[in-house]
Amino acid sequence: MTEELFRAQRPWSAKRPSKLVVCCSDGRWHGQIQEFVAKEVDHRSDMFAVPGGPAVIDAMSSSYEESKIFDNGMHLFVQYHNLDSVWLISHHDCAFYRVRYPDLDDTQRLTRQREDLLRAARLVKARYPEFEVKCMHATFHEGMVAFEPVE
Repeated sequence: MTEELFRAQRPWSAKRPSKLVVCCSDGRWHGQIQEFVAKEVDHRSDMFAVPGGPAVIDAMSSSYEESKIFDNGMHLFVQYHNLDSVWLISHHDCAFYRVRYPDLDDTQRLTRQREDLLRAARLVKARYPEFEVKCMHATFHEGMVAFEPVE
């Protein structure tokens, strides 16, 4: 690292974000997720990135401790930010699901991941009915990363 300070080119804004994105912390997908979020969601979204992404919302999909951390974060987002929507983004071949479900094949893991994504959406909607909740899955399409809605 150089001794000079890095100065971001994007100006800072005190306006609170209105969108929350919950996604996996897998850095292989961050560039594409950031591109999608900036273009399709909001370039100033709050981000909650953890292994498994939206799986953290449900203790049955992750663990009690992990879901409690998410709940604590949501409490702060709700109290101090002006959220109107929550975007849940999963991705293809997630290591969280490989580790958590080693006996499932790729198709079964993807099915489980999509079920967890929809269950997470239902939980968010039940706790925060005022929020719009969107589910997306990042996958490969013609050599590129594509985002498809999950309903």
